Amino acid sequence: MGLDLPASVSYERLQAPFESASDALARFDERLRSSPVAEAFALRAHFNDACAALWRAGEFVQLEDLVLHDAGMDVRTPTHELVRAHAVLLTRRRIADREPAWALTTEGLANLRGAGRPHDAVSEPTIGSGAMDEVADGELDDEDGETIITGEFAEIDELLARTSRPIERIQPAPLKRDDSGLVYDEDWDDEARVAEWRQRLGGTQNLPPLMAASIALDAWEEIEPLQRSAWLGPLLAAALLRSRGKTRHCLTALHSGFRQAKYRRVGRDDFESRLIAFACAIETMAKADSKELDRLTLARELLLRKCKGRRTNSRMPQLVDLCLASPVVTVPLAAKELRVSQQAATQMIDELSSNLRELTGRGRYRAWAVM
Repeated sequence: MGLDLPASVSYERLQAPFESASDALARFDERLRSSPVAEAFALRAHFNDACAALWRAGEFVQLEDLVLHDAGMDVRTPTHELVRAHAVLLTRRRIADREPAWALTTEGLANLRGAGRPHDAVSEPTIGSGAMDEVADGELDDEDGETIITGEFAEIDELLARTSRPIERIQPAPLKRDDSGLVYDEDWDDEARVAEWRQRLGGTQNLPPLMAASIALDAWEEIEPLQRSAWLGPLLAAALLRSRGKTRHCLTALHSGFRQAKYRRVGRDDFESRLIAFACAIETMAKADSKELDRLTLARELLLRKCKGRRTNSRMPQLVDLCLASPVVTVPLAAKELRVSQQAATQMIDELSSNLRELTGRGRYRAWAVM
């Protein structure tokens, strides 16, 4: 096959689980291509994967807290875990919105880990540098046709030049990190570790996409390139699948896949067992996502029945889209997104209540989700 695998790895043992996982992932991606709820599924996957990333790190974040925090409508002070989950959420959105291979480039990876270098500010012509030069050369005034005396506006020209120079030199301040040794390891060389991981990544070019992603993720967890943002590895592996054309319509939620799988990585597992576990997690995730797609499709059909016979400017269809795209919906959130009063939002949610599940069971701070 010409695969760049270590000699100790048996391709015959890897063939069956990887083919099964590849078929399951391809079938799901093709279903997503023509699904009417594809966009809503992708938006939900961002939230679920962010919570799963914190779960894998041993921390717990409520899904509804993350939704409200992302909307800027926190009901309590955000915790450190919630802020980290939101960082995962924003990173997933950045990767999904860019070109498929952007996250794996040198510039993309540097931006994602906060190590991007600020670009030099480009000097643009100012009022005092271009227009005044023309005036100083003896340009005619449009109103009276008289020649402006050279040096008449010299003081104004000098003042504008002095104020423009400091502005041109302003650059974005680089991110600061704690170098005291109390938070970060002083001997930890991020640049060298990232370079080593990129070298491992380059050795997977001749491998099938799914196997290349598994080796890239295994190398990330072994090398540990970043002291912080360790959750970035599965996102880069998902970007690799997307850049290789294995998934064209979604950014694979690998954190959610590992959360659903029974396998838990331990130090004594050999390389071959870890690759097989990755394939099994992908297959489990693809099957679970297919069921979620069926659930959202059915929920959409039931909710749209409530919109029949309404006036053309009704906000009910928009509320249906919000209920499908957001894992949790509250009255203030619906009012903000639909730009209606909270009373109108409450009334519309009550009309859809037969197809929504009330999560809190309280009189205040109520939340709903699609059944």
